[in-house]
Parts: sequence; structure tokens; C-alpha cells
Amino acid sequence: MKKFLTLFTFLILSLAGIEASGADYKTLFAYPSAPDTCSTTESRFNYCTLHFWDNFDVTKQLTPATDSLLVTAMSDFISFMKQANGNVALGAIRSLMFKAQANKPNFMKLMDAASLLLYLNNPGVKDDVYLTFLKCVLDASWVPGKDKALYKDLYSRIDASRLGAEMPNIDVSDGSGKKKLYDLPADSAQMVLLFFTGDDADSPLERTRLSVDVGVNESIKAGYMKVINIYTGKNTRQFLAEASQYPNWTLVASPEVYKQIDVRGVPSLFILDNKHVIQTKNVTVDFIKRAFYN
Repeated sequence: MKKFLTLFTFLILSLAGIEASGADYKTLFAYPSAPDTCSTTESRFNYCTLHFWDNFDVTKQLTPATDSLLVTAMSDFISFMKQANGNVALGAIRSLMFKAQANKPNFMKLMDAASLLLYLNNPGVKDDVYLTFLKCVLDASWVPGKDKALYKDLYSRIDASRLGAEMPNIDVSDGSGKKKLYDLPADSAQMVLLFFTGDDADSPLERTRLSVDVGVNESIKAGYMKVINIYTGKNTRQFLAEASQYPNWTLVASPEVYKQIDVRGVPSLFILDNKHVIQTKNVTVDFIKRAFYN
């Protein structure tokens, strides 16, 4: 995980620069305008999505000086895709990355920008979008094996825990030994919070904040919600010994969970319905608290 995050540190700084620039909005190339023949909102967004990169000269080498502009362009492309037909959006990604193979360094810079915006941030798009970018890298025979292995691992974990899909029956352990996630009683809960925590400094604080939240506790007492705290760190025995401090929660450990599903950091939560379908993932405690008080 840490190794992956370091790949995009320079792009995170670029993104911060974009956000700080405010009105001084520059673009890497001219964006398309939909013709008058596109009479509906969707058709206009479809056109702009398909033709977004038409004026991008893939043969011109991207440099550190243009990194922030590339991230801007990718961000704007994603904004168009959100409003376009899903198949059109995925087709536009494939077309871009096929075109970009003419310049391998640029291809990888595009992939880095997509990873920053679609993996390290949460843009509110379906997993299929980033998975399509990843598939383009995996299908490129010239990508070094070391890089391809990284992206293959990402693809498998995201694909295994897509939004709207059934949560994998991951391996966990509690005070009685090893078991599967589905072995844990969910009672009659309509919503299950999988709360992933670890050895980081933020996890204890966020556990406390969630455990004392009035809305969450009322939902648990009413039988509407179940909280399963999944510990990903190294001190499993110590963590499980704390179960009595959280009598309304189920505490389990799963140190290898990062190898199984798309947990992008801790502390974070997955929300499941009563059929184990993933409703949202990698959200914060604040996200849960806002859901009760907004």
C-alpha cells in the first residue's frame, strides 16, 4: 500500500496547486464543444467525452512543468464522463490509452493521473472506470513486469469488491479462532458497517468517535445497524482483548485483508446491506455521522 501511494506523491502536490490556483484556470489543450446537432444533454456530454482528447498531442512529451495541467485535464475528463453514457465513457478511456501507446512515458503519466483521481481520491464514479484504465495497462505488452504486477494486484482487489457487488466472504478471526465474515451474526440488521482499523494513530480516535455517536448507537439498539470492527494491524491478541469495551460491536481481525479486497487505507468503512451487497466503501467516520444528522 505505502509503495503504491509513493508513486503519486508528486501528482498530489500538483492537484493541490490546481485547487489553490482558483480563477487562474489553464488547460493543457483546447477542449471540444458539442455541435448543435447534439440536441440532448446526454448526447452533448457523450460527444465531449468521446472527443475530449482530440486536441491532445500524444507525441509531445509531457514534463514535470505540465503535470498539474495533465491532472486538470484528467479531472475535467472524469467530470464529463460522469454525465455521459457508461459505455461511451469506457470506450473513450480505451481510445485514449490506445492512442497514448504511441508515447510510452505519456501513457504512464496518464495512468498516474487516473490513479490519483480515481484511486487515491473518491470522485463518485463506478469502479468500472478505473478498472478500464487498469485493464489498458495490463493489456500493454511493453509495460515492465514489476509495474504490471502492481496494477494487476490493484485490479484483482477492486474487481473482487466492486460497488454494488456482494462483499467477498473474507477470512477473519475472533477470540474463538479463524472463521469467515459470513459466519458472524448480523442478526436482523438492514445495514452492516465494516469498520477497518489498524495500528495508525487515527484508528483509536475514530473508533471512539463512532462508538459514542448517538445516531449509530440508536440504530444498533433498534436492530437496524450492525458494526463489525475489522482490525488490520499486527497486535491481534491485544485488539481482540478489547472486545468488552465495545459490547454492541463485533470485533475481528484480518491482517491480510489488503490482499483480498479494496481497502485503501485505515480507518475507513464499507457499508453493506442485509444481503452483503456493497453500498459504498472507503468512507470516513465523518461520512457516517453526516448521514445521521443531515
